[in-house]
Amino acid sequence: MGRIFPHSGNGSVRSAPTPPPGMGSPLQSCPSSRAGRCCYGDGLLAEARRVSSQVPGRPWVHGAAALTQAPGGGRAPRAGMAGQFRSYVWDPLLILSQIVLMQTVYYGSLGLWLALVDGLVRSSPSLDQMFDAEILGFSTPPGRLSMMSFILNALTCALGLLYFIRRGKQCLDFTVTVHFFHLLGCWFYSSRFPSALTWWLVQAVCIALMAVIGEYLCMRTELKEIPLNSAPKSNV
Repeated sequence: MGRIFPHSGNGSVRSAPTPPPGMGSPLQSCPSSRAGRCCYGDGLLAEARRVSSQVPGRPWVHGAAALTQAPGGGRAPRAGMAGQFRSYVWDPLLILSQIVLMQTVYYGSLGLWLALVDGLVRSSPSLDQMFDAEILGFSTPPGRLSMMSFILNALTCALGLLYFIRRGKQCLDFTVTVHFFHLLGCWFYSSRFPSALTWWLVQAVCIALMAVIGEYLCMRTELKEIPLNSAPKSNV
């Protein structure tokens, strides 16, 4: 029920409009009718602002909770998601497939380099150049060609780490794993454990080159800026 107060002029009375529920009395702190109408208008403005701050489709979410909503109505990304963007998940099947893939890249590129280098000097390639630890050395042409092929193969496998591993901190692990299986292959092929010093030096140089270059390439990829908006920018 509206409050009765005298109207200025002819002395007639007029009832003030009843405010919406929850807003209280419009004349609570206003002494005159004009001030009462101003207070009532301010209350309607405050109510309109409160309603406009609500999220469309979810009227119970408003105020500070509306800041967590994305423009399309979905949930905006939280600050804690930044640290989990590149979180590592243990996946044995993925790791096994990456090991098999890197081992294939290692022997495939090594065979190509050996065939290319042997073709330049008109020499016949053989598996001894790949698995015989005693053939590596500076004293014989096959030994020098094999050493050159192993060094070039380390550079090629660094590119394999970039395209198939893509994580800088895992490059050393996969590099050591690849050369460990190569050690087992040489041991099985020659029926004796590799003991030549030249072979160990070549493998150490190849491990260092492959791991360092592969980690450098992967780190460059990881440090690239991630575009948050893929839409083309319009010139204003």
